[in-house]
Amino acid sequence: MVKTAKNKKVSQTDLTGRRGKGIMEEDRRSKLSKQMMKDALTELMKTKSIHEISVKRLCETADVNRSTFYRYYSSPYDLYDEIIEDVSRDLISLTEATPPGPHRLRAVLTQVLTYVERQRPLMLVLLSSNGDLNIGERMSNFVSRFTPGYVDTEFARYCTQFITAGLISITWLWLNQEDRKSPREMAAMLSVMLLHGVKRAMTISGSQPG
Repeated sequence: MVKTAKNKKVSQTDLTGRRGKGIMEEDRRSKLSKQMMKDALTELMKTKSIHEISVKRLCETADVNRSTFYRYYSSPYDLYDEIIEDVSRDLISLTEATPPGPHRLRAVLTQVLTYVERQRPLMLVLLSSNGDLNIGERMSNFVSRFTPGYVDTEFARYCTQFITAGLISITWLWLNQEDRKSPREMAAMLSVMLLHGVKRAMTISGSQPG
């Protein structure tokens, strides 16, 4: 037992519980602040390139202090990278949660496109010219995870880059249409494109060592 300033006896369990609640409250505030800054960056990038956004403007939009920003990030690029990492982690989780089977590619694409549509404002920003031009390279790493028969060779990397560029362009076009197909319909169409394209490319690659 310990005594407080008012000489009330407090058990160690009570103190531990209070500390735990304090940590949880701090974690909640941290997540809220970071989400406010992420939302602010997304809003600003609708009209400005990531290269044109200052910490000052970002903090004004998010209604947070500069000290709060620098507690978590060193620049808007760091914040942008965390947003990309959040999206990448979500997409990887979706692919890993999809069970194997003859229609796994279509199932993965349906899950991914459903997620993308739900995150439409953010995805339009990330896929626009206002984002990081290296987004294609980042996405190619994701694409290679569910490309049928993928082996890390030079030819396979060319195929992956080709597929990634196509997926980015198609997704951008799809998201910009008000009367767009459902994620399931898009997944069915894309799976046909990808499977036929990849199968044919793998046949060609058999005579072209990587």
